[in-house]
Amino acid sequence: MKRKLTEKQRMALLVVGITTAVYVSLKYILPLVIPFLLAWWVALLVRPASRWLHKKFWLKEGVWASLLVTALSALLLVGAYYLGELFLEQLVLAARRLPLYIRYLSGWLDDFCCRCDDCFGLARGTSLDFLYEQSRNVMENAGTQAGAYVMGNSLGIFRWLIKGGAIFAIVSIGSVLMVSSMDRIAKYRSTSVFRQEIAAVTGCLSRIGRAFFRTQLLIMGLTCLICGVGLSLLGNPYAVLLGVLIGLLDALPVFGTGTVFIPWIIFSVFSRRFAYAAGLTGIYILCYFLREVLEARLMGGHMGIPPLEMLVSMYIGLALFGVAGFILGPFAFLVIRELVELYAGRH
Repeated sequence: MKRKLTEKQRMALLVVGITTAVYVSLKYILPLVIPFLLAWWVALLVRPASRWLHKKFWLKEGVWASLLVTALSALLLVGAYYLGELFLEQLVLAARRLPLYIRYLSGWLDDFCCRCDDCFGLARGTSLDFLYEQSRNVMENAGTQAGAYVMGNSLGIFRWLIKGGAIFAIVSIGSVLMVSSMDRIAKYRSTSVFRQEIAAVTGCLSRIGRAFFRTQLLIMGLTCLICGVGLSLLGNPYAVLLGVLIGLLDALPVFGTGTVFIPWIIFSVFSRRFAYAAGLTGIYILCYFLREVLEARLMGGHMGIPPLEMLVSMYIGLALFGVAGFILGPFAFLVIRELVELYAGRH
């Protein structure tokens, strides 16, 4: 005689099964469809305008979608070009001032090493000679390793560039095709045997995508503003450029504002520019707490996840999927929750 499963056992098996399916899908299937998800978001962005232009000027909607996607791609490329040009201009300016910086750094190192010699009872110049010897060895090893790295990875970099160009082309072409096929896709979704599951997953994807990009754009904009204004008050001549670059860097979970500010603060302290270091510390603290406080609250509020569960899901996502887990963790939590509610309600 077969023993029936209890309600708790059925629910546990349901949660385990859905969690396993979601993990396998995000780990192995999602990387294959990312270009088409990006194309879908671009299609959703341009479709209202393409539909309005189609009704207004009687050309096919696909034609207007092609023109809008082309204009959007050109705008992105032009923005990247001018940002890169501005960065190179500032880099050239810094390179021209490099001898001045080297003289300043040499004087600072000489003074610091002399203090170390006096502190430890060493002969004058001992610490400086040791530091120069170690620096020479490090530079020689770095030059050798850099040359070997470039020679060994040049083919991989070339492949990465080709892959990036192919993905850009797929997203551009796919978004145009999806604009023309949205009615057919909507009809398929409404008649499919998996329509409830598709609605649950696509609803989560749409909600988390909107929440993530809105949150990141808001935090990035506020970070750029805080850094730009703060550095301007400190008298930095590159305040605007540095504010934008630090804001963009802060959007990357691996780096963050601390990548720039912590070494900068340490160098300012050793340079005895204590007021400047205090100003940089204040800017860094504001940016740090801005992201820590707003990210969980804004994303959790938009997606219906309480702040504690949001932090837990982001940490688990980071452990399972790496950096992408900051997005995939909350998304997985939402999908699992909605699918469990969907299937549990059928019993």
